[in-house]
Amino acid sequence: MSVTSFAHNSNQGGWLMYFSNTKLAESPFRIHFELQHRNHYLTNDLDQLLTRVGLQYNLNNQIIFTGGYGFIQSEKIGDWDFPKRENRLYQEALIPQQIKAVRLQHRFRYEQRFIENTDFKTRYRYSFSLTVPLLRIEQKDQKVFANVYNEIFINGEKLSSTDTIFDRNRLYMGAGFKFNSKLSVQMGWMNQILSDYSQPKIMMSLHHNISL
Repeated sequence: MSVTSFAHNSNQGGWLMYFSNTKLAESPFRIHFELQHRNHYLTNDLDQLLTRVGLQYNLNNQIIFTGGYGFIQSEKIGDWDFPKRENRLYQEALIPQQIKAVRLQHRFRYEQRFIENTDFKTRYRYSFSLTVPLLRIEQKDQKVFANVYNEIFINGEKLSSTDTIFDRNRLYMGAGFKFNSKLSVQMGWMNQILSDYSQPKIMMSLHHNISL
């Protein structure tokens, strides 16, 4: 009962994610897929449902290019949701770096957004992440790790006098466990800062690598 009460009265949202990356034999191409379910509260009141798929090209493990499509349904807080649907195209470049045991990653993404009852929009996104191993289990490809990232969103245009170039910023801190080279889980806290308010969320994610 206390957990249910907290979920209804706190502005702490919930965010569940599944990511898969399918390697196509010995090809440099991979298929990326993700499914995300975001709640306004910890366990209820849908905020956003997102599914995204993309084709990746790995250039000598130095940079990964992706082009893809996403479908997003967003709902306002409360019982009267007024859902808004969005079809989105995106292109991105992912640049991984390794400094001893620390993994760094830069991601540049450009989006073309076709939002229901809204003019065409574009958006630029840049994220920087840092992953540090905390504990490695001997003779096994298993480890506990910490992960932090920050991502900034910039609108490509201002369609009205109330629009801003700054869209939002996401700051994340969490930890995870890698079971093997194909499967890992993460849990953490993210604060999403918009132009006039912020949205803290508890995040849980499952990451799955597949080889065909």
